[in-house]
Amino acid sequence: MDFNILNKVQENKERFIEIRKEIKDLEMELEWMYSREPDEIKYIMHLEKRIDTLYDEAEEIDQISDENN
Repeated sequence: MDFNILNKVQENKERFIEIRKEIKDLEMELEWMYSREPDEIKYIMHLEKRIDTLYDEAEEIDQISDENN
Protein backbone atom coordinates (compact mmCIF):
# COMPACT_ATOMS: atom_id res chain seq x y z
CA MET A 1 0.00 0.00 0.00
CA ASP A 2 1.19 3.51 -0.76
CA PHE A 3 2.83 5.30 2.18
CA ASN A 4 1.30 8.65 1.14
CA ILE A 5 -2.21 7.20 1.34
CA LEU A 6 -1.54 5.75 4.79
CA ASN A 7 -0.08 9.05 5.93
CA LYS A 8 -3.14 10.96 4.70
CA VAL A 9 -5.49 8.51 6.41
CA GLN A 10 -3.58 8.93 9.68
CA GLU A 11 -3.66 12.74 9.33
CA ASN A 12 -7.42 12.66 8.75
CA LYS A 13 -7.93 10.40 11.76
CA GLU A 14 -5.87 12.69 13.99
CA ARG A 15 -7.64 15.80 12.70
CA PHE A 16 -11.02 14.16 13.31
CA ILE A 17 -10.05 13.47 16.93
CA GLU A 18 -8.82 17.06 17.37
CA ILE A 19 -12.08 18.42 15.95
CA ARG A 20 -14.19 16.26 18.28
CA LYS A 21 -12.19 17.50 21.30
CA GLU A 22 -12.56 21.11 20.19
CA ILE A 23 -16.30 20.65 19.67
CA LYS A 24 -16.65 19.18 23.16
CA ASP A 25 -14.73 22.12 24.70
CA LEU A 26 -16.74 24.70 22.78
CA GLU A 27 -20.04 23.05 23.66
CA MET A 28 -19.09 23.17 27.34
CA GLU A 29 -18.19 26.83 27.00
CA LEU A 30 -21.46 27.49 25.17
CA GLU A 31 -23.47 25.83 27.96
CA TRP A 32 -21.63 27.98 30.48
CA MET A 33 -22.40 31.10 28.45
CA TYR A 34 -26.09 30.17 28.27
CA SER A 35 -26.28 29.78 32.03
CA ARG A 36 -23.98 32.59 33.21
CA GLU A 37 -23.89 35.22 30.46
CA PRO A 38 -27.09 34.87 28.37
CA ASP A 39 -26.89 38.53 27.30
CA GLU A 40 -23.61 37.99 25.45
CA ILE A 41 -25.47 37.20 22.22
CA LYS A 42 -22.62 38.13 19.90
CA TYR A 43 -20.16 35.76 21.56
CA ILE A 44 -22.77 32.99 21.87
CA MET A 45 -23.50 33.29 18.15
CA HIS A 46 -19.76 33.13 17.44
CA LEU A 47 -19.47 29.91 19.46
CA GLU A 48 -22.49 28.37 17.73
CA LYS A 49 -21.11 29.22 14.29
CA ARG A 50 -17.68 27.79 15.17
CA ILE A 51 -19.26 24.58 16.46
CA ASP A 52 -21.37 24.23 13.28
CA THR A 53 -18.26 24.74 11.15
CA LEU A 54 -16.37 22.07 13.09
CA TYR A 55 -19.26 19.62 12.76
CA ASP A 56 -19.26 20.22 9.00
CA GLU A 57 -15.50 19.67 8.84
CA ALA A 58 -15.77 16.47 10.91
CA GLU A 59 -18.54 15.19 8.64
CA GLU A 60 -16.42 15.91 5.58
CA ILE A 61 -13.46 13.97 7.03
CA ASP A 62 -15.79 11.12 7.99
CA GLN A 63 -17.16 10.93 4.45
CA ILE A 64 -13.64 10.85 3.01
CA SER A 65 -12.79 8.07 5.43
CA ASP A 66 -15.89 6.09 4.40
CA GLU A 67 -15.00 6.47 0.72
CA ASN A 68 -11.51 5.08 1.35
CA ASN A 69 -12.88 1.97 3.09
